[in-house]
Order: sequence, then structure tokens, then C-alpha cells
Amino acid sequence: MLYCYEDWNPEQPVDARGMSDGTLRFIAIVVALLAVAPHSLLLIEEVDNGLHPSRSKELVDMLKDLSRQRQVDVLCTTHNPVLLDELGNKMIPFVSYVTRDENGDSHVNLLEEKEDLTKLMASGTIGRMMVNDKI
Repeated sequence: MLYCYEDWNPEQPVDARGMSDGTLRFIAIVVALLAVAPHSLLLIEEVDNGLHPSRSKELVDMLKDLSRQRQVDVLCTTHNPVLLDELGNKMIPFVSYVTRDENGDSHVNLLEEKEDLTKLMASGTIGRMMVNDKI
């Protein structure tokens, strides 16, 4: 059995080299949201890359709250069904997904315009739709 006890001293600085990549990325996203000018657009590729899945809700809540407070539009990409599930149904009008046609061309689609969305949502979440190749 392994037991770990940590005694944090708020006066002692924490060396970033001792932090995980996910923690550093989370901090970088917060700093970017706080530093960007109001009414800007912030693009974040693979927003949850390196973050533990248990932090998905915290990340989504932080993005919603800070972007609203700072009046910043945030455009994120992800392949994480857990993160998509944390968005909830109220965010459906703001969710897009990408498909590829027979020529290999990519197309951005609004989730709320998906033909059978009501039926799909009755049988699962946004993340489940992605996992099952429905979006």
C-alpha cells in the first residue's frame, strides 16, 4: 500500500517543471482567456489535450464562465466524448461537427441542423453520438 501526504505551503512557489502537461495547458488556457481583448475570438485546438477526463466539466464550466465575463468568443476542437457530454443540451446550437464526402472534402455542419437529431438525442448524448459514428 502506498500513502502520499502533501503539505502545501502557499508562500512557497511551485516550479512549473514539476507540473503535469495537462495542468500547464489548463493554466495556459485560463491565461489566454484573461489576456485576450474583449470581443475577440480565441481558437483552441484540442482544448482538452493532456487533461484528465475527470477535469472535463471543470474545463467546460471555466470556458463558459470566463468567456461570458470577458465577452470573448471561444472556438474549440476536441475528439473527446466526455468533454462533449459536459456541454449539455443547451450548448447544441453552438456545436458543429466535421464530415468528409466521397471526394475527401471536409464540411462543417451545425449539430442542431442534423436531420434526425431529436431521435439521436433520445438514445444518447452528444459524446455517444460521436462514439457511435452518428456525427
